Amino acid sequence: MGLLDGIEKLINEHGSATILKERIALANDQYAILEKKFEASALRVTELESENKALRHSLEKANVEIENFRKATEKARGARLDEVKEKILVLLAGREAYEQNIARELGVGNQVAAFHLEELENSGFIGRSLSMTGEEFPWYLLQEGRRYLVTHGLIA
Repeated sequence: MGLLDGIEKLINEHGSATILKERIALANDQYAILEKKFEASALRVTELESENKALRHSLEKANVEIENFRKATEKARGARLDEVKEKILVLLAGREAYEQNIARELGVGNQVAAFHLEELENSGFIGRSLSMTGEEFPWYLLQEGRRYLVTHGLIA
């Protein structure tokens, strides 16, 4: 029995070695796959960190611009507009009006009125609508314009 036991042991060891060799090869393949995934993940992390840094920089710039705009807006609210612009705001506080009527009532030329109306519109004090055909509607006072008039005691 000793001889057969030895042969059986040798066969079992050889079979185990073959299985072990296959398992090691499989583990090596899985390890290689994981290494590639790790390298790809590390590269993606680097890309995301770079993008994050760029976005933080853009956010800082935007915050500075917002703060500058806020300061300029506060300064503009505190400062007085010129006389023609104030008269336009007071006129529009009572009713809507067309550009030509505004010019005539204030005793200024159409070009002067157009200039001041555009300035007031760009500042968010007044507005107007346009129809689909391009027809102009009258100018009207916006909340910012009312705020200016109330703040400076031009309307009660």
